[in-house]
Amino acid sequence: MFKQILIFLAGSVFLLFLVGCGEDKDSGSNGSTDTVPAVVESGEFTYTLSESTDGLTLWTTPVTNKLTTGSRPPESRSSGLTLSAARNEFEPVQLVIGPQKGDVTVSMDGFDNLVGQKIELAVAQYEDGWVEGLSSFNSGDTVSLNSNYGVPVWLTVYVPKDATPGEHVGEIVVTDSKGSVTVPVSLYVFDFDLPDEIHFATQLNISISSLMGGGSEEDVKTMLFEHRMTPKSVTWPSGFNWGITFENENSPAVCEAFYDEPDEGDAYSIGALASKYILGEGWNDIGFPNAMLFQFVDNSTPRPDTFCGISRGDHYGSDVYNAKWSQWLGGLDEYLVTNGLDKKGYYYVQNEPQNNQDEALAAHLCRLSKEAAPNLRIAISEEPKPSIAEDADGPCGYDIWIAHVRAYEETYAWERQADFGESVWFYSLDHDPEPYFNPTRVDNQGMNQRIIPWAAWSHRITGWAYYDAGRFFGDDGRPGVRGELLREGFEDYEYLYLANGGAYPNVNESVDVDTTVRSVAASMVSWTKNADALMAVRYQLGLYIEGSKKELPVLQVESSRLAGNYYINFQDPEGEPNAEPLIVNGNQYMKVGWDQYDPSLGYGWSGENMGTGILMTGYSSADGFNEVQKSYIYDDYGRDNLFEFDLAPGTYNITVGVGMAGRAYDSQPHNVSIEGVKVVDDEPTSADQTLIERTVTMDIVDGSLSMIAAGRSPSIDDYSYTFVAYLDIELVL
Repeated sequence: MFKQILIFLAGSVFLLFLVGCGEDKDSGSNGSTDTVPAVVESGEFTYTLSESTDGLTLWTTPVTNKLTTGSRPPESRSSGLTLSAARNEFEPVQLVIGPQKGDVTVSMDGFDNLVGQKIELAVAQYEDGWVEGLSSFNSGDTVSLNSNYGVPVWLTVYVPKDATPGEHVGEIVVTDSKGSVTVPVSLYVFDFDLPDEIHFATQLNISISSLMGGGSEEDVKTMLFEHRMTPKSVTWPSGFNWGITFENENSPAVCEAFYDEPDEGDAYSIGALASKYILGEGWNDIGFPNAMLFQFVDNSTPRPDTFCGISRGDHYGSDVYNAKWSQWLGGLDEYLVTNGLDKKGYYYVQNEPQNNQDEALAAHLCRLSKEAAPNLRIAISEEPKPSIAEDADGPCGYDIWIAHVRAYEETYAWERQADFGESVWFYSLDHDPEPYFNPTRVDNQGMNQRIIPWAAWSHRITGWAYYDAGRFFGDDGRPGVRGELLREGFEDYEYLYLANGGAYPNVNESVDVDTTVRSVAASMVSWTKNADALMAVRYQLGLYIEGSKKELPVLQVESSRLAGNYYINFQDPEGEPNAEPLIVNGNQYMKVGWDQYDPSLGYGWSGENMGTGILMTGYSSADGFNEVQKSYIYDDYGRDNLFEFDLAPGTYNITVGVGMAGRAYDSQPHNVSIEGVKVVDDEPTSADQTLIERTVTMDIVDGSLSMIAAGRSPSIDDYSYTFVAYLDIELVL
């Protein structure tokens, strides 16, 4: 049985469908049998506060909705600020003041019964027109306003583990020259704890010393742990690399035995720092979830030129060099196992193999490492691929594959995960284009940060890496807006983990919470852009985990386009076929070219090459084909592009046609995914079949049909043409 939750936001209607999961499901229920759907009123998350006065405009929107200097107060009105959080969770909410000139003082009071609470106030500053920096201030301090844009004041609350579930109240008092305005703040505490352990891995290249300011390295690592972030070097200022643990001149057995710096003192000894920050001993009793022990020399040099005075030769290494290297790895392996560090530590072997020679080397180093140190986990920044794992000289798989978001190939990745228990993380680059999320840019909306773990769950990916995480922090070492939004996403992953019974999902298997996740992020390129909608799902998910709701929430977004039949021909709108109207087989087709997505039209494309001459159209005059089969569009660089077509929820038969009528492309496999599901899967056309026509039946729930065309082809390991001809959408139910 389905139940609906209506959420009216900014002219759109969001529906949360609660999906029944069976009465016997153990979801941490507190015994409540309330399954009556809650109605979320207009302006639930984005609204002007009714406490505003003629001289003081106060409003709010989710912090994930990053403000710009052009953002203005919404028309909808409601009272006060509301936020919800689990115990052991940090949760921010923002009060935006203005635009208007002058100064105000801002004070915070309340939540007195939350013993152990942490409350922080901060002002968000703009960078290139977008909120980015966060500057902390004390309750009662002065905040300067601006007549050109709203000034966001962030309130972040940490909910202690012993907090009583339910409503808690506080207030923010804003005072200007005309008087004071009291803004009530309501915090709903869910009846469950976020786990102390971090379940979504990160590998963030960041300088611990650059974040210290006037604090200590322990302060910095505690802050990172609270943000569920893992730096590359969790044991800084020492590490496990060969210069410290094997070639160290202070060792009594240089280049003969593993050395953990017992005479350095706890602040600098790798032995003391490893037990503290990897195992959590004497720190937080948890430790970071993963610890990179050491890594390659540089992008093109996996191992040092000389090791213990022995020249390496080529990258494969001489027999003498490899024997000494293996001796060190063996000593490290024994040390890790003896001290219980082997489950968390890993060796980052190689970065982004560029060609067949690099991949063969990656396979060689994998075999060498596994033979010398069978308990030492190894990682590589590459998507799982048979050219490495199934090398002709001997199979060997990496424990952690770190795939670029644009290169990830799920079919083979899932095979490796299922058959060998390997893990897959992914990483972002600065130039990642739409429709992929790109959390690295200031001028991207906050969903680009927060959606990462949601998309990861859909792909059964369990971590994310970025090479320059320092940009998520200010000069004072404090996380900026993007840094805080990353934490919000990492905490969301813990909600999903708990909703799945405190377990990771397996590849090739569906779990109940998948329905929730995929309604928010079906894939890396198909995800909701609306922060208000995400907040609605997260709130209902919290109610489900605590047991006050019996069904999992599923985001469903109503569309301005009614349910029905729609037919789309991809062509040059000014070219052939030029019939007006274009009617084929009794159906009237819309003519769509490379139009960029336009909300007012309710359809269009997004991708790397939008607005360039790289996006092409074509028309074939071959006999034996109808007009919609003859026309096509394609990306001349083969990059993946997202087509979105606003569409009311329903069950639809969706038919896509790809190929060039009358012309085979046996060297260019076609790829099409609809709503995250492969419909045309790396398939070339042939002389016998120059068009591939495929029909699938699926539910559209997020208010838009999303189709990805082209992209990297696994079979040729390169970008490939996909000639998109037409799309038929026919309502079933």
